[in-house]
Amino acid sequence: MREANRRKPGMFARRWCDLIRGCNGAFRPLSGKGRPVLEHIIDTSRHPIHDPEYAKTCGENMAANNGLCELNGFLTDEGVSLIQREAKRLRSLAFSSSETHNAYLEKEDPSLPMDHPRNAQQRSTKTLVAFDQLEEDSLLNCLYHSNTLRSFVKDVMDLSELYISADPMNAVHLNYFAKGDELGWHFDNSEFFVNLILQTADKGGAFEFSPSTRRKDDIVKKVLEGKWETTVVGPSAGTLLIFRGRHSIHRVRPVENGERVTAILTYEAQPGVKMNEYTRKKFFGRGLEDPKLVKA
Repeated sequence: MREANRRKPGMFARRWCDLIRGCNGAFRPLSGKGRPVLEHIIDTSRHPIHDPEYAKTCGENMAANNGLCELNGFLTDEGVSLIQREAKRLRSLAFSSSETHNAYLEKEDPSLPMDHPRNAQQRSTKTLVAFDQLEEDSLLNCLYHSNTLRSFVKDVMDLSELYISADPMNAVHLNYFAKGDELGWHFDNSEFFVNLILQTADKGGAFEFSPSTRRKDDIVKKVLEGKWETTVVGPSAGTLLIFRGRHSIHRVRPVENGERVTAILTYEAQPGVKMNEYTRKKFFGRGLEDPKLVKA
């Protein structure tokens, strides 16, 4: 094992990032071709994210859909392919995480029964590439820092301000779920998450949630025991999910065949937000002071 330097992208990746990153993070036209770069990556004819009215409609649909905004076909086929290639290049850097945790991603409470949601252990197994391991001019990183995309998410969530995460690992990260991997029942620490589905499993790996359940420990206990009705979503590659994960317990069902690959983009309503060290070590295997490791 050794400490990794951030990998340098090829000229192809750099070309895309130079075009996308212009105008202080806003997308700008592809010179000489008349078609905006944004439309190469995001299907803006179907999802006009530059239009505040479209964002407002998405926000209304989200409220009516139990805190889930599901935008199928958000990425173009070209966009999916480019980011899939990036994820494949970085796969060898991934940290294999196999951990148990409670639903609140906090320390257990010994004063409560062992089957209480604060103590009942959930299993999460996956591999992750953290933000500090992305290529310097990663296309995924460029999308994350785009003012256009961030403004859209801000308007969907009806926020006055929205900030990129200050967390050096959790800001943007890639998740790989191979056969047998899953994400156990939990609530997020962030108010919401933005999830790009890059690849779906051949079988299993669906997203499942129970809305508005935080602090309702009696209902959470039933969810954990499989005795409460839940919503199951099986989005296709290229789908964007925006979900109020802090307020609704959710999980990724075990993958039975193939591999599920997603990218998580973390935005915050307040500047300077970082995840707690307990969660960081559970999911990334290291703390802020630890060097990032890659396989030799």
